[in-house]
Amino acid sequence: MSSFIKIIAPILLSVLTLNAGVYEDLEYGDTKQEVTDKLMACNRVENTVPKTMFGRVGLNGTFRIKKALNGVNFSIFFDWNEHDKLKEISLRSDAIDQEKYSSTLRELFKKANRLITEIYGPAIMANPMPKNTQIGDGTILNSHLWHIGEGTLLMGIAKEHGNLHLSISFLEKRIEPIRN
Repeated sequence: MSSFIKIIAPILLSVLTLNAGVYEDLEYGDTKQEVTDKLMACNRVENTVPKTMFGRVGLNGTFRIKKALNGVNFSIFFDWNEHDKLKEISLRSDAIDQEKYSSTLRELFKKANRLITEIYGPAIMANPMPKNTQIGDGTILNSHLWHIGEGTLLMGIAKEHGNLHLSISFLEKRIEPIRN
C-alpha cells in the first residue's frame, strides 16, 4: 500500500457515512462556530491564521490537513446554505504549476481516484482527467462523481491564477450525472 493511501485513507474513511460526520466530526448543518470549534479540537488539521482573524478572513483555506499527501498539502474549504449551515466541504491541494500537470498532478489524481473507488466503489460518472487547456481560470472541472448516502462526492481539477489544484468535494446535495 503506498504512503499516499496510508495517509489519505483515514481522511476519507471518516466520511463513510453522513451520520459519522462528513469530515472528521463535521456534519452537514453545522454552524460556522461549530465547524470552527470542531476543527480547532481536531489533531489532524491545523489552522494557518490566528483564531482572532477568522472573522476577518473567514474559514476558507484557514485549516489544512497536517500531513502532506504524496508530497502535496491540502486545505479545507466550506460552503454554506442560506441559513449559514454547512452544506459542502472541499479538500483542495496547494497550487501545482501547470508544468507539473503530467507528473505531480496526474499521479495525485490517479491515486486519489483509486482510493476513493476502493472506499465507495466505482464512480457513477468517470471521465478522463480534465486537460489543462479545458479548465478556465477560476473554475473547477469535475470529472468524477460518487453518490454517498443522500450526498455527493466530486473529484476534479481546479485552476486559480494559472495554477492547478486537485479538488475533492463532499456535498450535502445529491447531484445526478449528465448522460450524453
